[in-house]
Amino acid sequence: MTPIRKALRSLITAGALVRIAVTAAAVVAVIAGLSLWIGDRTAVHVDWLPTRPIDLLRPDALYLTAIVPVFYLLRVLSLTDLSLAQQLTQATLRSLVIAGIAIALARPSWITEQSKVSTIVLVDVSDSVSDKQLAAARDYVDTVAAAAGDGNLQLVTFAEQPTVVRTQDGKPLSAAIARHAGRGAGTDTQAAMQLGYGLYPDGYLPRMVIVSDGNQTEGDVAIEAYRAKELGVHVSWRTFDQDKTSEIRVVGVTVPDEIKVGQPYDVTAEVWSTDAQHAKLALQQDEFPNALEPVKDVELREGKNLVKFKSEAKHAGATTYRLTLAAFARDTEKQNNQAVMTAPVKGRPNVLYVEGGILREPGQAGHLQRALEHENIDVTVRGPNGIPASAKELEKFDLVLVSDVPAHLMGAGQMQALDAYVAQMGGGLVMAGGEDSFGSGGYERTKIEQIMPVRFDSERVKEQPDVAVALVIDRSGSMQGPKLEAAKESARATAEVLSPNDFIAVVAFDSEAQVFVRPTRASNKMRISNDIARLQSGGGTNIFPGLKEAFEILQGINAKVKHVILMTDGEAPSDGIAELVQDMRASRITVSCVGVQGADRSLLSMIADAGDGRLYMVEDIGALPKIFMKETQEAQKSQLVEDVIHVRIAKKVEAIEGTNVENAPPLHGYVTTKPKPTAETILISDLGEPILARWRYGSGTAVAWTSDVKNRWSTDWIRWNGYPKFWAQVIRSSMRRKVYDSYDLGAKVADGRAHVVVDAIDSGDKFVNELDTQLEVVDPASGKTIEKVAMAQTAAGRYTADFRIQRYGSYLLKAVHKRDGKTVAESLGSVALSYPLEYLRTTPDPDPLRHAAQVSGGHDQAKPAEIWDPGDEKVHYTQDLWPYVLFGVLGLFLLDLYAKRVRLFGYRTIKFQ
Repeated sequence: MTPIRKALRSLITAGALVRIAVTAAAVVAVIAGLSLWIGDRTAVHVDWLPTRPIDLLRPDALYLTAIVPVFYLLRVLSLTDLSLAQQLTQATLRSLVIAGIAIALARPSWITEQSKVSTIVLVDVSDSVSDKQLAAARDYVDTVAAAAGDGNLQLVTFAEQPTVVRTQDGKPLSAAIARHAGRGAGTDTQAAMQLGYGLYPDGYLPRMVIVSDGNQTEGDVAIEAYRAKELGVHVSWRTFDQDKTSEIRVVGVTVPDEIKVGQPYDVTAEVWSTDAQHAKLALQQDEFPNALEPVKDVELREGKNLVKFKSEAKHAGATTYRLTLAAFARDTEKQNNQAVMTAPVKGRPNVLYVEGGILREPGQAGHLQRALEHENIDVTVRGPNGIPASAKELEKFDLVLVSDVPAHLMGAGQMQALDAYVAQMGGGLVMAGGEDSFGSGGYERTKIEQIMPVRFDSERVKEQPDVAVALVIDRSGSMQGPKLEAAKESARATAEVLSPNDFIAVVAFDSEAQVFVRPTRASNKMRISNDIARLQSGGGTNIFPGLKEAFEILQGINAKVKHVILMTDGEAPSDGIAELVQDMRASRITVSCVGVQGADRSLLSMIADAGDGRLYMVEDIGALPKIFMKETQEAQKSQLVEDVIHVRIAKKVEAIEGTNVENAPPLHGYVTTKPKPTAETILISDLGEPILARWRYGSGTAVAWTSDVKNRWSTDWIRWNGYPKFWAQVIRSSMRRKVYDSYDLGAKVADGRAHVVVDAIDSGDKFVNELDTQLEVVDPASGKTIEKVAMAQTAAGRYTADFRIQRYGSYLLKAVHKRDGKTVAESLGSVALSYPLEYLRTTPDPDPLRHAAQVSGGHDQAKPAEIWDPGDEKVHYTQDLWPYVLFGVLGLFLLDLYAKRVRLFGYRTIKFQ
């Protein structure tokens, strides 16, 4: 029989079964007793011990003691001859080891108290602290360390940000105090205090000492003091005398609340000095020396000095001043020797004048420009391609005047921009006449005609001449695709523009010529369109056959005006063309040319010059229909009235009041138009047709002046002394008006943040509430909005916002007030932060530190002994006892080993079966 079977047989005896049952009952009893005692508690408070009360934070670990009865059961299986007393001793010691481990795992702890002090010294190393003050701070830290005793000392240095300082290489803690390279232009004491809270070890009374000059550029020590009080931290402070140095500080620049163009005003410079001395101040305006007073020699007195400069704003929008301390006798800090300020300027009206005639004669825009500038209106002159393609670019102008610009030079995007500028932004638009304006400029059925108060397809009251137009279109292989389709559309557009009795013919050419539309009345639009649709691309390019075919067609037509429009995209032989065009011109046939990408410009220019026509070189084939329409209208010339015209008043309005226009000299021409039903016709011609008409278009005003503003039709008006006043009043009555109020805006800078307040009070001295207000921060150099901040209503009629100034300089502020999505008011102002606030405050400011000490129970100008004195205060903290329990377990384990190896109580008799 094996030993294992013998052992098993020994366990099934009656005595063994009784022992097993007793052991199992004991295990169950222990588990039941612990479950009854612990219950559903996560921690157990034991207060029946003779010592102070103990808390078990993990009482479930005590269930480990349930295995203790098993040690006594296993004793009977022992084969040693140790006495029963020694076996019981071993089982008891092992049970105590298990119980000790269970108690240690249950995390016993108790509440104890002590009066040790932990002090954190916060040392200011910002640029406003002098080297002398920093050296004194190091000596102070050494003194505090020497008085620490069994206390805990830690160090934090701070400027823009705080940093924890540790000892290195056995050196004293004070040796690690150093400036923060590149980060000394600010002081955030509050952040240093918040960092210090996390450094206190458990079981120490928390103390904090701030060694600083008290100047803050970020945060607020006074507010943080209440947080320190809640945490039980006593905040003390210590300052040291600053160096006796001379310092001049340019504090800032101020200007009047309202600045107008051309009106002199004072620019006030605030300069602070520690002592009386001579200095020179230089003032720049918009990067140039201030025109009226660029430099001033001043005798500074100790303290605050106010120095006034005479200045004047030349342009509307904004002006920026920069004041610099140019010369001085004694100064220490160079960072605070300059200040900057930008102010909004209310200026003269700003007009964009787009003149098409300057391509033919550069000086044609000067007549109206000089007249308006004489009346204090700023004028920006651009050529026919100068109309912006977005309404946002037009927003800076109060009115746009378009004169004699043909439609083919104004794209759809530019027309849409003008529409949005007038209808949505409330801008003013004046269209002045000329041979390339209104209907004669090709604007029929365009967005411009929709904006204007007159129709361009006027009923002609003068005799309508008969017109015959022959289109000569290149259909060579290079015209295949979009070019040919654009040519077809241009031919159809020509037929649309012609009067029903006019004639049209279409000749296409490649190497040879072919007539696609024989001379046909323009009223047969369907037939003409179908014939044009048959056009297809072919072979080479030879212009001569096409022109010759057109010449022969027009010779057979009896019409007052005969005109040929030639379109090609390539090069062709010039043989015989010059002579042919001369013959055509001798037969009263004119020729104009349209060159598409790749066309021979020199050949086409020769044809147009010899044919007394016009030349168009086109890059965008989408513009072809407009060019053909304009050419056709040029041939008609029916919309131009060129005669002596006397202006009559149709309606007296404020726009012409006092201009004496009824006695104005005659005009010499205009473009015929017809007023729209709701238009306001102000001036008319001898024939009763509109000369000056206007209407409201959306939120803006559109004006039609059907004569020109140059020395062709208005040559006598330009010499008339009422010309400047007349146009100034028309412009001012039509330009964009701010139909909303303006509320007062104030701004100030504190701790690097701008605090903006708007008081919305209407003309009846009533608060304006429930506005949707947004603040725009504008960079005056670029005119771009760099930040938008919502302004919240904080009181009756008061709206506030604040934002961090991201970089040093000056900014314009614009608060836009809306209700139901519409602007009802606007506020303008400015704010400036010329340099870091660290350089603005050079004298100690202990008041915030004194307040912190008073609130938290600290000391003023704290001495080391005061810092480490706990007084009657004790700190209560939770002390873990499990390390001590484990030491006891270790002792019991050693005793168990000793009882196992050394016989203590003699022998016992063993019976073997």
